[in-house]
Amino acid sequence: MSDPDKIVLDLAKNLLGDEVVEVLQFLLDKGAEMTDDEMANEMGVKVNEVRKKLYLLADQGLVSYRRTRDKDTGWYVYYWKVNTDQINEVLLTRKREVLGKLKLRLEYEENNEFYICPKDKSKYTFEESFENEFKCTKCGSSLVYYDSKKIREVLEKKINEMQQEIKEETKNGVKSS
Repeated sequence: MSDPDKIVLDLAKNLLGDEVVEVLQFLLDKGAEMTDDEMANEMGVKVNEVRKKLYLLADQGLVSYRRTRDKDTGWYVYYWKVNTDQINEVLLTRKREVLGKLKLRLEYEENNEFYICPKDKSKYTFEESFENEFKCTKCGSSLVYYDSKKIREVLEKKINEMQQEIKEETKNGVKSS
């Protein structure tokens, strides 16, 4: 299996779970465009199962299709293929999404004051703590102030690393989405 194929399969598995891997592996093995009907017939499964998985994969940018109209029936026929040539762009898009979530988390950490339960380590914002009279809602222990400086530092470091990775990958030829 080539590196791009393995990357695509691993990414699909991480994003969507094991159930889509069989369809993706089948398309990779064929190495050519196929209709969902052809795939279902050769795999011995219902066409709706194949379509559902193909749509999930397409939503993540891992497969794409071209649509033509059947001259006899007038119905549309979809020819599916794996986007191994676009995997870098798919990965870059994922990194941007993660970066956005990290930035939101950092903003949350910066804009809130926290208290923590010394027993079960439940973390509360000041407002939550105040509403519950600075008592843990799970065990009733008194809450203590929690300095989130270390979390903010880790988040800032990771954000800077990801921004640098994205900048490098964009500079090296992966287009912005």
